[in-house]
Amino acid sequence: MNYLRLAVVCILVLAAFSPASAQIWDKNLIVNADAESGAGVTTRTAAVVKNIPGWTTAGNFTLCQYVSGMTYDTRFMKTPGKQFFAGGPAGGAATATQTIDLSSGATEIDAGRVRFFLSGWLGNGGSTIGASTRVTAAFLDAAGKKLLEYAVAGPTVVETDTFALLWRSGSGFILPNTRSVVLAVDLTSKAVTFNNAAADNLDFSVSLQPILGPNLIVNGDAEITDGGPYPPGWNGADDFYTVKTSASAIKEPAADTLGVFLFAERGGNTPRSADAYQTIDVTLARDRIDGGKVAFSFSALLGGFVDAADDTSDVKAEFLDASGKALGATAQLGPVTLQDHAGKSALISRSAKGFLPVGTRLIRVTMSFVAKKAPIWGVRAYVDNVVLSLSAGGTVAIKEGGIVHAATLGTGPVAPGQMVVVYATGVNLASTARMQLDSAGKVSTFIGAARLFFDGTQAPLLSVNSGQVAGIVPFDVEGKSEVLVRVEYEGVQSEAVRVPVAQTSPGLFTQEGTPTGAGLIFNSDFSLNSKDNPAAEGSAVTLYWSGGGQTDPPGVDGRIEVMPLPRPRAPVSIAIGGKPAPLLFAGAVPFGWAGLLFAEVTVPAELSSGDPVSVPVVLTAGSASSPDTPVLIWVRKP
Repeated sequence: MNYLRLAVVCILVLAAFSPASAQIWDKNLIVNADAESGAGVTTRTAAVVKNIPGWTTAGNFTLCQYVSGMTYDTRFMKTPGKQFFAGGPAGGAATATQTIDLSSGATEIDAGRVRFFLSGWLGNGGSTIGASTRVTAAFLDAAGKKLLEYAVAGPTVVETDTFALLWRSGSGFILPNTRSVVLAVDLTSKAVTFNNAAADNLDFSVSLQPILGPNLIVNGDAEITDGGPYPPGWNGADDFYTVKTSASAIKEPAADTLGVFLFAERGGNTPRSADAYQTIDVTLARDRIDGGKVAFSFSALLGGFVDAADDTSDVKAEFLDASGKALGATAQLGPVTLQDHAGKSALISRSAKGFLPVGTRLIRVTMSFVAKKAPIWGVRAYVDNVVLSLSAGGTVAIKEGGIVHAATLGTGPVAPGQMVVVYATGVNLASTARMQLDSAGKVSTFIGAARLFFDGTQAPLLSVNSGQVAGIVPFDVEGKSEVLVRVEYEGVQSEAVRVPVAQTSPGLFTQEGTPTGAGLIFNSDFSLNSKDNPAAEGSAVTLYWSGGGQTDPPGVDGRIEVMPLPRPRAPVSIAIGGKPAPLLFAGAVPFGWAGLLFAEVTVPAELSSGDPVSVPVVLTAGSASSPDTPVLIWVRKP
């Protein structure tokens, strides 16, 4: 055996408790989001483009080029590209949809720590068309049931009555059990000739972020910029923008607190006002919100220039139900006037705290700027450092059915040394805390301000993130019929959950950290088993598992294993494709933590008739076997 190579697997298994399936995170998941794929029309009388890559279209939805006679007003866009989506000839329906698969992020989604962001450049076609352009995200479970819907609306005629494309965006949190999202672009209008309602540079992305703890405001400090005039994250009329701190004449606080940019409104020769807003969906926390348990903290810097006595700024947070209806409570931080900042060119801090009203599903945060007199040097009222965060008032609780096997993700009895994941509310970290060794060289029982107890024994912890604690069942549960499990976070303990104890509870790890699919199995040359790299019949393969129960010599909580390697006391056997696989070794992973196990077996003959095939693997330890849901290995003829 190559023990050094075996130890590398510890890193792979530990990654299962950290953000996985990185292929979907922090990038635009829309196919042909910028309308650049496909041949766009160049005249208003051209036939509708029916085949637009990535999209299923209906009605007169079409693809257009930015050319003379078709050009939309793109002066606010940094990179409009060559083409855009439009409503097409005449009025009526003009829609396009596409489905995005989110199933590879199921573990993180079901843990309640995935945030979505939806945005695009949208145009209403001008005052003569006034289309209600809209991009909608419908979040579905595996059966196609809609769990949540969120929409970003295009600019109103009041916000722009020209053919200008304006940035529109929004965000929220994905509900557990979501497996896909259907995006729908609606450019329907009542146009009688060409429908100029338009969309371009659409974006749908997902990131790992807890709903409780961090600032929920996107670009609250105005420092995110794509080089265009609009501060990303905010929706406003075409006179909302950012100004450099160095050009604002603001002296307090210091520039290193304010950063490079401030939020502002463009000046003009008449009294002016402008708003900018963003809406955040917080449905994910509905149970706790409706129990009156979720508190908010809201703050911002507001103020202005000493020679602009009639210019004011304000920020407010409105709490809305699922239909967008205000629930009556508003947290308002301004307006801030020259008198408020003592006649100085300064920004002052304003804040508000409270609890979200029962029924809150959306939070809309709005910045307002007002110049009562005709501005001479532009509107000199500013906003910066907008922060909105939620907390659960210190409540920590283990979710119902929230104690699962780390490999199978199934509920059931726990066994000594088994790796488990506990889903809990009230554990709020902005980033994942990973396994550490204590001063004795053992896996620490305290990371990320969290502890996990089985009766009175602290469990070694593999990772802690928002809503999830991964650890190892202490070996002293051996001989018990049940155990009380508690989570502690920042000194606050959950109520105990009673869990049965078994001698063994085996489960095989997969490559994706999911209950089924390609097993975390390595071929005889220690390359990862796959369809393109199957194992030969008669060759030795190595697979990884947990839940083998007490070991010989007895297991030590948190120990990093070295020779001689402990082996499960319970007899171990493995079947591949329904046939017994001769067992070469089953025991602890060298240089891994106690509780992580591997088994080396020989692949039985007569599984493949020629081409590589995938067959199930089942591991039995004592009287218990890994679940029937298939963990697969790819096999070929020698």
